Formats: sequence, structure tokens, C-alpha cells
Amino acid sequence: MDTEELFYPEISAVLGGYMLNKGVEVEVYSDQDSYFDWAKVRFTPQFQANISVGDKEPGQILLGYNGVLDTVFEGYVAPGGYNGGGYKDEIVLKDKMLLLEETTISNTFLDATPQEVISYCLAQAGVTEAKLSDTIYQPRAVVPIAQKNVISVIKEIGTIWGIKNRFFFSGGVFYWGEKPEQEKTYSFEYGVNIISLDKPLGLWELETVSAPFVKHSHKISVTHPKVSGEFEVKKVVFRTNETGFIRTYISF
Repeated sequence: MDTEELFYPEISAVLGGYMLNKGVEVEVYSDQDSYFDWAKVRFTPQFQANISVGDKEPGQILLGYNGVLDTVFEGYVAPGGYNGGGYKDEIVLKDKMLLLEETTISNTFLDATPQEVISYCLAQAGVTEAKLSDTIYQPRAVVPIAQKNVISVIKEIGTIWGIKNRFFFSGGVFYWGEKPEQEKTYSFEYGVNIISLDKPLGLWELETVSAPFVKHSHKISVTHPKVSGEFEVKKVVFRTNETGFIRTYISF
């Protein structure tokens, strides 16, 4: 079993033309039950007067160790730009689902499967990487879509065909009824890398150090007096502050 040495956590926030390795606080939320991943970046006084970022500019947040960083968020500055969030000196970002939210579809699909309709919509939104379920569904003779954004179209597909597939972006790739491949199953152990483990709202919440390699829908191994076994990750939250103090909260 491989072991990751979790010392000297590092952070990088890329916003438009800026790359910041200090002086920022970040929060990243990735939830299996939410279409969007989203993030917040707050600036310390040294940067507040010097940052200029507009709507839809690209944003990326990376966390890691010893010069090896994983992308924990990739998307765009949400409408409102700088100071558009709930706090002053804060930028709110949404992942690539923003492209689907802002793309309107009006089309009549003939003799089409769900995958064909979704592929068309993704192309209209400029999304080039996708993994769609290979389940075979009966084509529908006519599927009329009038002035709906792509998220609404995908929901309607679920209603028409009776499908309850989750859909989301991970690593910049759109998934519908599929999950990202997982190369490793990471282990969290009592007295080793678990800071706390509680069950506040029906799910277990595990607090650990910066763990950027864990994504929602991944499997993790937990060894703890309260609960042990292999579990599917439902939600991951990353929080840092300007001093580099980083914590990861994993719900399962």
C-alpha cells in the first residue's frame, strides 16, 4: 500500500491572470447531490486593492504537498465578479456547469436517445470532454425542447425516459450516469490522519489534513472505533486561511 507524506501543505489559486500562493483563504465545496461544485476565494489586505477579476474569467484552486498539487476546483468567476459574494474582498466561482446553465437550447430531436440529446447540448455549450452512461435506451420519435438551459434539458430527459442518473463535472470532464475512475483507495485511520469523526446530520463527517486527492463518489477506507470499512464519499469540503492552515472535511 502506498503512503502519502502529508507535510508542508501548499495552495495555489489561479484567477484570470493571477496566480496566488499566499495571502488568500479558500473554501471549496463538492457535493454528490449538487450539480455545481463551487468555491470562494478571499484576499488578505495586501492583495485587496490590487485584484481585478471579471465575470466568467477562469479560476482554478490547487492543493498539495512538496510541489505536487492536485486540482480541487476548476471553473469560472460567477456573475458579480470580485466582491460579488457574501463578503467584501471575496470571489465566488462555479465549475463548468455554469456553461450548461447559460446555454439555451431550442430544438426538436427526432428518433433520438438520451445520449444523443445530451451530446448535442454539451456541444452547444462548448463542452468537449464527457463520459455518458452506455446503458441502451429506446429512442423517442420526437423530443421537443423550447428555450431551456442544458441543465433543464438533462432533467427533462430524466423525466421522459424515467432515468435518475447523477450528472456533474469532475476534473473538467462531464459525467452522466458514470463516475470518474479511481486509481487508489485512500485510507484514514484513528490516531494517524483522522483529526475528528462525528455524525452531525445523518452522514459521517471526517476531518483530516489537506487531502486534495479525494473527490466525491470516490471510495475511501476508514478505520476508527466509531466506524470502520469502505465507504463512498458523498461530499468534500476544503477550507484554508491566509497562513496556509488547511483542513478537509469528508462526508460519507
